[in-house]
Amino acid sequence: MFANQLILKVEGENLNKFLNMLVFNKVLLDIREKGQNSLVIVVYLADFKKVVNIVKRTNSRIHILEKRGIYFLIREITTFKLISILFCILLLFLFSLFIFDVKIKSHDSNKLVDDKIVQTLKNYNIKPFTLKMKIDQEKLSKKLLADLEELMWVKVKKEGGLLIVEYVKKEEGDLKNKWGKIFAKSSGVIQKLILKSGNALVKEGDTVIAGQLLIDNRVVTKDGNEYYEDAIAEIVATTFYSVSRDFSLPAYQKVYTSQKKVPFIVIGKHEFIPKIVVTNNENCDKIKIREYKLFIVPIRVGIYEIKRYELKKHIVNLEEIKRELIKRCNDNFKKITLGKKIQSIVKVKTYFKIKKVKSEVKEIKCIRDYECLEDITLKK
Repeated sequence: MFANQLILKVEGENLNKFLNMLVFNKVLLDIREKGQNSLVIVVYLADFKKVVNIVKRTNSRIHILEKRGIYFLIREITTFKLISILFCILLLFLFSLFIFDVKIKSHDSNKLVDDKIVQTLKNYNIKPFTLKMKIDQEKLSKKLLADLEELMWVKVKKEGGLLIVEYVKKEEGDLKNKWGKIFAKSSGVIQKLILKSGNALVKEGDTVIAGQLLIDNRVVTKDGNEYYEDAIAEIVATTFYSVSRDFSLPAYQKVYTSQKKVPFIVIGKHEFIPKIVVTNNENCDKIKIREYKLFIVPIRVGIYEIKRYELKKHIVNLEEIKRELIKRCNDNFKKITLGKKIQSIVKVKTYFKIKKVKSEVKEIKCIRDYECLEDITLKK
């Protein structure tokens, strides 16, 4: 847009010579169309005289099809248009010097209080079309706070053509307990703290313990005024959990050699099993797998599974035991963090402690330390 260019149509018999002379004089920018006896080219306005001379030398004819650039735009603007633009700019500048409306904002808006603030501002001669430079935001805030008993806190600010008055109204009763506070749900190191309302007692990087007060509902302004508001914040901390589970290895393990299903009958308190089955052997397990109660009469029948075994020295499979212990630790971790807002598990470290007696493994203990990112906010 800012480069002044002309789009020209040239007609003649020596167009090739015409083009060669344009290229030689470094005038040609672009060729839009090319016919047998005509072509459309683009040149800079500053090179137009050179083009005219070349046209004369080649006995060609030239027509201006389009003019582009800021130079031609300015030429087209009439005096009236220029005055109109300058008037609009001046008008916008003048409008930026005035207040055109008053906006009242409050967390707990009250129409009576809003109307009273507007009327008080009128008494101060602050109304639409008041010059901004006449309004001192800090002094006006203090004056409103002093003159209006209903207000606990006031802040005045100018935004564009608006005068915005934010306030907190005094309330009867115990304000301290009306709004909630935020406590730490878990111990950890604060990584992110986004305060939306309330008074932050901690900052990012602080170490906190479970139950510690993090965001108070009591707020004190710079000018010493005190008020209460609902504590709202997002607090994410690095928390740590340690879970341990152990496994004691028996000296011997059962190796089953046979199994058999046998019926039984119980009459009253007496149980009857076929004599061919020996069930009082210490190397024999008797497992009841089915039982039926007969209607009315005190008789029960069922089936036992008799499993005979031999005791052999326990064979230790450390890898299998470790996998089982890790699974138990993970299950335990889920239980102790139930109800907590764990965002992610950052790191897990696993340790094993093996207890031996006479070179034989007797006990294996698994310890897993979890490092987590957790939302620790607890509203009370």
